[in-house]
Formats: sequence, structure tokens, C-alpha cells
Amino acid sequence: MVLVILGLGNDLLGDDGIGLLVADALHGLEGPDICVRSSAQSGLYLLEHLQGFDDAIVVDSVVGDRPGTIRELQGSDLQALPVPSAHYAGLPEALALARASGLCVPGRLRIFGVEIELAQSIGSAPSSEVTAAIPRAVDTVLEAAHAWGYALGASPVQEVLSDA
Repeated sequence: MVLVILGLGNDLLGDDGIGLLVADALHGLEGPDICVRSSAQSGLYLLEHLQGFDDAIVVDSVVGDRPGTIRELQGSDLQALPVPSAHYAGLPEALALARASGLCVPGRLRIFGVEIELAQSIGSAPSSEVTAAIPRAVDTVLEAAHAWGYALGASPVQEVLSDA
């Protein structure tokens, strides 16, 4: 069994880059059965980061009322929708297409969203509320990985936060 931990986001939009920051905090914990990746891509491009793995944990931002709050998105929150073009495909549509095509994509998937405000400014730094969520998000990912039987070491979160 091999796990991919995938942090998503856009670091040009402040809080939207939270998934990338969480992935950065988890780098160095990779092993023969764990791979940590980060990407600013979306849609069908996500398949290249997920293909060939048995399990996946994804961390991304989600618009909400309480910035910094971490919540797990359930399968019912991620229904694939008919889209007019592949340009509009999100993670649910990409996974549905991959499975229908017989591609090897994770059978188990957990998605954690860190709440951010709707408005994001280009070039802004992450807010203090969202930055403060990094250690909690790392712990959440570690707990999810452990629940599936993957062993990750202690996280270097403090090093990442002090470098920011």
C-alpha cells in the first residue's frame, strides 16, 4: 500500500496556498510507502499526482465563515457534476473519469479543507488565522495516515513556520 499526501493551492492568493504550506511542513516524512506532493494545478492535471497510489489524503482551502477551521469534506460533499468542458473539471470529476477509464487511482480518499475567507488578494501573505492552522492540519493528516496504518515521524512544522 502506498499513500500520497497532496497539498493543493495557489500561493499567489495568500490563504489559498494553505495546502501547499501543509505539504511543505510534511516534506521529509516520506518513506517507501508515503509520498508528499504539492500542486497549484486543478482538474484533470490532478490525476498525474494521484495515479498509481492506493490511498490519498488531500489538503486544500475551502471558503468558510471561520478562517483557520479544519474540516473533513465527505464524499457527499464531492459529487462529480456534469461539466461543459474538461476545463471545469474538479477533483471529483477527475477521479470519476480516471476510474471509468480504468486508471489506477486511490481507492481511499480523505480530503481536509482549511477554511479561508472568500476574498483573496494577489500577492497577499497568508492570514494569521490560516497560518495558525498549519500545525493542526499537519496533526490531522498524520492522524488520518496512522488510522490507515501508515507510519509517519514527527513533523518539522516549527521549522517551516520559522522560515515563513
